[in-house]
Amino acid sequence: MSDWLDRLDRGLAKGETVLVVLALAVMIGLAAVQFVLRKFFDTGFEWADIMVRQMVLWLGFIGGSLATHEGRHIAIDAVGKLLAPKKAAALRSATFFAAAGVTSVMVYAAIQFLRSEIDSGSKIFGEVPSWPVQAIIPVCFVTITFHFVVAARHELLVARGRREPKPEVPA
Repeated sequence: MSDWLDRLDRGLAKGETVLVVLALAVMIGLAAVQFVLRKFFDTGFEWADIMVRQMVLWLGFIGGSLATHEGRHIAIDAVGKLLAPKKAAALRSATFFAAAGVTSVMVYAAIQFLRSEIDSGSKIFGEVPSWPVQAIIPVCFVTITFHFVVAARHELLVARGRREPKPEVPA
């Protein structure tokens, strides 16, 4: 049975997937246009290379959040393989809650970083401020934290016998 937190988690992941696809398409398109303009017309957009670099930042953070939702984040689960299924789920729940705690601290640090960018008035290109582009950092740490909390809750319910475990994600 699915509740509102699970639906929100899946909806957020669908939105992240759309953003990743759009960002990748724009990056590829922009890089291709730049190539053609430079190779054949000896010109190009001054801002395009900077934009592509910033979109790599976006892809990395959104992709990291999506990986967390899908259970494809970096994990070391040697001990969990040795435990009974319910005890392994309890251990995963504790691990996910701890990871949510760490990413919560990262939310705070990312907000502080963003504030310093706003206060410094740094520019990404010309008169374009850097902070709107870098706002993806705290936003994605919030979504990563949320995905960890939902996963921890799910594993806690598995440990209590109130939910079935999720199928393992192939490597």
